[in-house]
Amino acid sequence: MTTHTAVSVLTPSEQVFLQGERFASKGGLVNRIKLMHVDQDVSVSELVQAMFAAAFLSCEKMGAIRLEIRPKKLLFGLTKKDTLYAEPVRPAEFPAPSLEAQIYEMAVKQKNDKGTNEVATLVFAWLREDTNLPWQEAVKLVQSGLASRQLLDVVQEKKLKVFTVNKFTLPEGTRQLAAELAWQPIQQLLSDCQQNRPEVWKLLMKHIKSGIDNRHESDNDFD
Repeated sequence: MTTHTAVSVLTPSEQVFLQGERFASKGGLVNRIKLMHVDQDVSVSELVQAMFAAAFLSCEKMGAIRLEIRPKKLLFGLTKKDTLYAEPVRPAEFPAPSLEAQIYEMAVKQKNDKGTNEVATLVFAWLREDTNLPWQEAVKLVQSGLASRQLLDVVQEKKLKVFTVNKFTLPEGTRQLAAELAWQPIQQLLSDCQQNRPEVWKLLMKHIKSGIDNRHESDNDFD
């Protein structure tokens, strides 16, 4: 039995995850994931895109980054295309190792690496390795961040008597914490960007999808 002594703070992306029915529609035959706090399946792609959008926009709101649309040279400078950059500004207070806590550091690292701090590159880097199920892997990484702060319990299970996998379970304290938090401010943050900065929103969604899809083992080339 795990003792939950960690600071009981959920980041916006974690709140989206633990209130997923508020941010994603019903899951389909393949594009689906089961929520931890209710007996319901939702679209995993919609859930993950909302998680990332909440993370990037909350980091911008806290002054950690600035989302900027700038032209990027392609084909040895012969052509240009608008792309979305996460410009690092200053560190912000988010509990580590949450997604939000890593965005500023990743933006700094990628900017120093020949200015490759595009949002898609940060998403790609955060996922760390290729997988057959990159959207589901993004959820697992958020769960791992919660577990490291003792907000989820972890049970190790043997698969095929060889592979050890972690199974995450939701303790009642975390369930209550998530239920008590208002989801409307996060939804408003997403809606404000969509309505008032439509080009940023469009590129943000495109970059999140690109960064995750390019972690698929059979497709590693950026668009």
